[in-house]
Amino acid sequence: MTRFKPILSALVLAVLLPAQAFAADSSSDMAYRSDEARGEDDGPPLLFGRTLDVGGYGGLDVAYSRMFGQDGALVGLQGALLLDHRLSLGLAGYGWTNSQSAPPAVDGTPQRFETGYGGATLRYSIYMSNLPVYFTVGALVGGGAVSVVDDEKDGDFDFDDSSHDEDVFAVIQPDVTLHANLTPWLRLGLTAGYRFTSGVDRHGYEESDINGFLVGGQVQFGRF
Repeated sequence: MTRFKPILSALVLAVLLPAQAFAADSSSDMAYRSDEARGEDDGPPLLFGRTLDVGGYGGLDVAYSRMFGQDGALVGLQGALLLDHRLSLGLAGYGWTNSQSAPPAVDGTPQRFETGYGGATLRYSIYMSNLPVYFTVGALVGGGAVSVVDDEKDGDFDFDDSSHDEDVFAVIQPDVTLHANLTPWLRLGLTAGYRFTSGVDRHGYEESDINGFLVGGQVQFGRF
């Protein structure tokens, strides 16, 4: 029996060595794949994920508000770049439709006050599961002016005309909107906000004459 021990030892080694080699190769392959997978996930998570969906829109806003102690409408246009269906970066501008009478010019020409404002917008949409509508919160930050214009020009306002007497002010307008996407390219919204101004100090007006709530609707076209 003793003479068979070398033969048995050789057989055992012949069986164990390939198995150990296969196990080592498998472990190395799994470690490589794990390292490769980890390499794909290197770095902190991204705000919008690994793929960023870019869209955009433009639209018309009409809102009820009060300025100078009178009711009226604000008509505005806005456009924005939409990132990941949620964050929008854009521009917007609004004009007050209920112009006020102003003192006549020195030559007797009748005049009126025109008011408008605009600026950059930042908004974020909050989607809620199983609901066809969602909220968007944001704000406009910019500036505006109360301008004295000739009543005979019928709204033909020339920004390059240095004869305009303007009271320039800063404006911040936070708002919240209830949105509903009717199609991939059309959505409607109901908006409520508040207009804060600073720097109104001419023509007998002050900030309280322009500050105020606004409530209205909007229609937007684009890729949402």
